[in-house]
Amino acid sequence: MPDKQVIYHKTQKGTEAIANRNSGLPPRLRSLLIMVDGKRTHAELATMASALGDPGRLSELEAEGLVAPAVVEEKTMPAALELAGAPQQPAAAAPPQRAANLAQAQRFSSHLLEHLLGPMAEPLCIKIENARDLADFVAVIKRAREIVREIKGSAEAERFVAQIEAQMPAG
Repeated sequence: MPDKQVIYHKTQKGTEAIANRNSGLPPRLRSLLIMVDGKRTHAELATMASALGDPGRLSELEAEGLVAPAVVEEKTMPAALELAGAPQQPAAAAPPQRAANLAQAQRFSSHLLEHLLGPMAEPLCIKIENARDLADFVAVIKRAREIVREIKGSAEAERFVAQIEAQMPAG
Protein backbone atom coordinates (compact mmCIF):
# COMPACT_ATOMS: atom_id res chain seq x y z
CA MET A 1 0.00 0.00 0.00
CA PRO A 2 1.47 3.38 -1.01
CA ASP A 3 2.40 5.99 1.55
CA LYS A 4 -0.56 8.40 1.67
CA GLN A 5 1.82 11.39 1.96
CA VAL A 6 3.79 10.62 -1.22
CA ILE A 7 3.49 13.44 -3.75
CA TYR A 8 3.07 12.48 -7.40
CA HIS A 9 3.96 14.33 -10.58
CA LYS A 10 3.46 13.60 -14.26
CA THR A 11 6.28 11.83 -16.03
CA GLN A 12 7.33 12.89 -19.53
CA LYS A 13 5.01 10.17 -20.84
CA GLY A 14 2.16 11.58 -18.73
CA THR A 15 2.77 15.12 -19.98
CA GLU A 16 2.74 13.87 -23.56
CA ALA A 17 -0.51 11.96 -22.93
CA ILE A 18 -2.15 15.19 -21.73
CA ALA A 19 -0.78 17.19 -24.67
CA ASN A 20 -2.10 14.58 -27.12
CA ARG A 21 -5.85 14.81 -26.73
CA ASN A 22 -6.15 11.63 -28.80
CA SER A 23 -3.88 9.57 -26.55
CA GLY A 24 -6.52 6.91 -25.96
CA LEU A 25 -6.84 7.63 -22.24
CA PRO A 26 -10.40 7.22 -20.97
CA PRO A 27 -11.88 10.62 -19.99
CA ARG A 28 -11.91 9.94 -16.23
CA LEU A 29 -8.33 8.70 -16.28
CA ARG A 30 -7.26 11.77 -18.30
CA SER A 31 -9.04 14.01 -15.78
CA LEU A 32 -7.20 12.36 -12.91
CA LEU A 33 -3.88 12.68 -14.77
CA ILE A 34 -4.56 16.41 -15.24
CA MET A 35 -5.06 16.72 -11.46
CA VAL A 36 -1.59 15.30 -10.76
CA ASP A 37 0.36 18.52 -10.21
CA GLY A 38 3.46 17.76 -8.18
CA LYS A 39 1.79 19.18 -5.05
CA ARG A 40 -1.03 16.77 -4.24
CA THR A 41 -0.40 13.73 -2.07
CA HIS A 42 -1.45 10.18 -2.84
CA ALA A 43 -4.31 10.58 -0.34
CA GLU A 44 -5.61 13.75 -2.02
CA LEU A 45 -5.42 12.20 -5.48
CA ALA A 46 -7.11 9.01 -4.27
CA THR A 47 -9.96 11.14 -2.90
CA MET A 48 -10.27 12.91 -6.25
CA ALA A 49 -10.23 9.57 -8.08
CA SER A 50 -13.06 8.38 -5.82
CA ALA A 51 -15.03 11.52 -6.64
CA LEU A 52 -14.60 10.64 -10.33
CA GLY A 53 -15.98 7.19 -9.54
CA ASP A 54 -12.68 5.35 -10.07
CA PRO A 55 -10.90 4.92 -6.71
CA GLY A 56 -8.11 2.61 -7.98
CA ARG A 57 -7.08 4.68 -10.99
CA LEU A 58 -4.03 6.38 -9.44
CA SER A 59 -2.21 3.06 -9.24
CA GLU A 60 -3.16 2.49 -12.90
CA LEU A 61 -1.55 5.83 -13.85
CA GLU A 62 1.60 4.83 -11.98
CA ALA A 63 1.65 1.33 -13.53
CA GLU A 64 1.35 2.88 -17.01
CA GLY A 65 4.32 5.17 -16.27
CA LEU A 66 2.24 8.35 -16.54
CA VAL A 67 2.93 9.50 -12.96
CA ALA A 68 5.68 8.84 -10.44
CA PRO A 69 6.53 9.81 -6.87
CA ALA A 70 8.13 13.28 -6.95
CA VAL A 71 11.43 12.12 -5.47
CA VAL A 72 11.97 9.56 -8.24
CA GLU A 73 11.96 11.88 -11.26
CA GLU A 74 12.20 15.35 -9.81
CA LYS A 75 14.95 16.42 -12.24
CA THR A 76 12.94 15.46 -15.34
CA MET A 77 9.85 17.43 -14.38
CA PRO A 78 8.39 19.45 -17.25
CA ALA A 79 9.22 23.16 -17.13
CA ALA A 80 5.54 24.14 -17.05
CA LEU A 81 5.01 22.27 -13.79
CA GLU A 82 8.27 23.47 -12.31
CA LEU A 83 7.41 27.10 -12.99
CA ALA A 84 3.90 26.63 -11.66
CA GLY A 85 5.16 25.86 -8.17
CA ALA A 86 5.97 22.14 -8.19
CA PRO A 87 9.06 21.00 -6.27
CA GLN A 88 12.01 23.01 -7.51
CA GLN A 89 15.36 21.76 -8.75
CA PRO A 90 18.48 22.91 -6.92
CA ALA A 91 19.35 26.60 -7.33
CA ALA A 92 22.38 25.73 -9.48
CA ALA A 93 20.13 24.35 -12.25
CA ALA A 94 19.91 26.41 -15.43
CA PRO A 95 16.77 28.52 -15.82
CA PRO A 96 14.18 27.25 -18.29
CA GLN A 97 14.92 28.23 -21.87
CA ARG A 98 12.71 30.61 -23.79
CA ALA A 99 10.41 29.16 -26.39
CA ALA A 100 12.00 29.13 -29.83
CA ASN A 101 8.73 30.02 -31.55
CA LEU A 102 5.09 30.87 -31.02
CA ALA A 103 4.01 27.21 -31.21
CA GLN A 104 6.24 26.33 -28.26
CA ALA A 105 4.92 29.31 -26.28
CA GLN A 106 1.38 28.14 -27.07
CA ARG A 107 2.11 24.61 -25.80
CA PHE A 108 3.77 25.98 -22.66
CA SER A 109 0.84 28.32 -21.98
CA SER A 110 -1.69 25.57 -22.56
CA HIS A 111 0.08 23.18 -20.16
CA LEU A 112 0.42 25.90 -17.54
CA LEU A 113 -3.25 26.83 -17.77
CA GLU A 114 -4.25 23.18 -17.58
CA HIS A 115 -2.08 22.83 -14.49
CA LEU A 116 -3.73 25.83 -12.84
CA LEU A 117 -7.36 25.14 -13.71
CA GLY A 118 -7.51 21.43 -14.45
CA PRO A 119 -10.14 20.11 -16.87
CA MET A 120 -12.06 23.39 -16.95
CA ALA A 121 -9.13 24.94 -18.86
CA GLU A 122 -9.63 22.77 -21.93
CA PRO A 123 -11.73 25.23 -24.01
CA LEU A 124 -9.18 28.00 -23.43
CA CYS A 125 -6.29 25.63 -24.14
CA ILE A 126 -7.84 24.83 -27.51
CA LYS A 127 -8.10 28.56 -28.28
CA ILE A 128 -4.47 29.08 -27.22
CA GLU A 129 -3.28 26.23 -29.42
CA ASN A 130 -5.37 27.46 -32.38
CA ALA A 131 -4.14 31.08 -32.24
CA ARG A 132 -2.98 31.95 -35.77
CA ASP A 133 -0.53 34.67 -34.83
CA LEU A 134 0.90 36.62 -31.90
CA ALA A 135 -2.07 39.02 -31.78
CA ASP A 136 -4.55 36.13 -31.47
CA PHE A 137 -2.34 34.46 -28.88
CA VAL A 138 -2.10 37.63 -26.76
CA ALA A 139 -5.88 38.11 -26.91
CA VAL A 140 -6.51 34.58 -25.65
CA ILE A 141 -3.87 34.91 -22.91
CA LYS A 142 -5.56 38.13 -21.72
CA ARG A 143 -8.86 36.25 -21.46
CA ALA A 144 -7.12 33.37 -19.68
CA ARG A 145 -5.60 35.84 -17.21
CA GLU A 146 -9.08 37.14 -16.36
CA ILE A 147 -10.38 33.63 -15.78
CA VAL A 148 -7.37 32.72 -13.62
CA ARG A 149 -7.96 35.97 -11.67
CA GLU A 150 -11.62 35.04 -11.09
CA ILE A 151 -10.80 31.52 -9.94
CA LYS A 152 -7.36 31.76 -8.32
CA GLY A 153 -6.98 35.46 -7.48
CA SER A 154 -4.95 38.40 -8.79
CA ALA A 155 -1.55 37.22 -7.57
CA GLU A 156 -1.89 33.86 -9.33
CA ALA A 157 -3.13 35.58 -12.51
CA GLU A 158 -0.10 37.86 -12.59
CA ARG A 159 2.23 34.90 -11.94
CA PHE A 160 0.55 33.09 -14.83
CA VAL A 161 1.19 36.00 -17.22
CA ALA A 162 4.76 36.51 -15.96
CA GLN A 163 5.58 32.84 -16.57
CA ILE A 164 4.22 33.07 -20.11
CA GLU A 165 6.09 36.32 -20.79
CA ALA A 166 9.30 34.65 -19.62
CA GLN A 167 8.74 31.94 -22.22
CA MET A 168 7.91 34.17 -25.18
CA PRO A 169 10.31 33.88 -28.11
CA ALA A 170 13.01 36.55 -28.20
CA GLY A 171 12.74 39.14 -30.94
